[in-house]
Amino acid sequence: MRRQGVNRGAAQVVVVGVDARGMGLIRECLGTEAVLPANSIPYHQAVDAVQSQRPNVVITGFDGDFEEAVRLGPLLQAQGQGLQLVAISQQTDPERIRAAMRAGYREYVVLPEDSGLLRQAVRESDLAAGHAEDQGQLISVVGSKGGVGSTLLACNLAAEISPVQRVCLVDLDFSMGDVAAFLDLQPKSSLQDLLTSLTRLDSRMLSGSVSVHPSKVHVLAQPTELIADEQISGEQVLQVLTVVADTYQFAVADCGCRIDEATMTTTAVSDLILLVTNPDVPSVKNAWRRLQLMERQGIEKGLIRLVVNKWRKGTELSLAEIEKSLGIPVAATVAYDEQTCLAAINAGRILRDVDKRSPVVRDISAMVSLATEGATRVEAGPAEKKPFGWLFK
Repeated sequence: MRRQGVNRGAAQVVVVGVDARGMGLIRECLGTEAVLPANSIPYHQAVDAVQSQRPNVVITGFDGDFEEAVRLGPLLQAQGQGLQLVAISQQTDPERIRAAMRAGYREYVVLPEDSGLLRQAVRESDLAAGHAEDQGQLISVVGSKGGVGSTLLACNLAAEISPVQRVCLVDLDFSMGDVAAFLDLQPKSSLQDLLTSLTRLDSRMLSGSVSVHPSKVHVLAQPTELIADEQISGEQVLQVLTVVADTYQFAVADCGCRIDEATMTTTAVSDLILLVTNPDVPSVKNAWRRLQLMERQGIEKGLIRLVVNKWRKGTELSLAEIEKSLGIPVAATVAYDEQTCLAAINAGRILRDVDKRSPVVRDISAMVSLATEGATRVEAGPAEKKPFGWLFK
């Protein structure tokens, strides 16, 4: 999973309880060696910030509220192994140094005298944590509109990857999520349950909250019963996805076609985005609108793979016309096999178990290379040419 706005190889830092002069000294010391926040945060926000941002280093000011800084040490340590705590001050005080060490701070730094010590602590924390590199890959499956087949593709892509990799399928449709129904699962716990226990969320809690499908896919589902549509923040979703990426080699997120904070946050941190459309004008036009939104979010086009689902010879739009309209290549096509797809959905089975010889199974299996090998394109079937030059003019 990518960290939003973070360059790999640079440690991410959270700064707590430091005044403007202290922030200036930190910036001058670290320069481009770390990803620094715009401002320091208050002591009482530190634990929440660490849970949501998962930094490598927390720099805590000891010149402000000394007692609160000491109290924070054990609380921050409890947030996970590999987190480096650094106390920062503008004066040397043996009593404070001892208190910081007892509270779990690795270094007590006086700036600007100890600039080299702070830089060394940040470098070593980044090497020790290896957080971004150790995380699993996050793949978002996004539908251009309702009914294009994003949930079916997400479920079956996860099932194709699962024989050789640990995979978690996450249902991010908070209104009408269907992943559990597509896989005939009766989840005892759900994503909603995790969102109410974020302060205690770790890999162990996550493992106890997923349902396991016979294909070996672990599913983090939506509740069986409909609940009132609550506003889910991007920060909450990011906390869950971070733990999922820490626990599994691959996370496949079914984002459906919703445009909300949860799905926008998910696409922003995804390693790969599969944008699913059908070969018809409404679907392609909405795919174009979704691409414009992703561009405004700052998402690189190189992370997006266009998938044309329900593809068959003689469709309304050719692949060439779709590519010209959207400005990105078609990475994969998935054949139209209504009989097999309906049979799988109604029986709650994966496509391979219904008809392993179906062209749909062949095409989804070929899509695995997009996720696991970094492929940019899967060999597509023949395209039908039709004049649709007026589209999006």
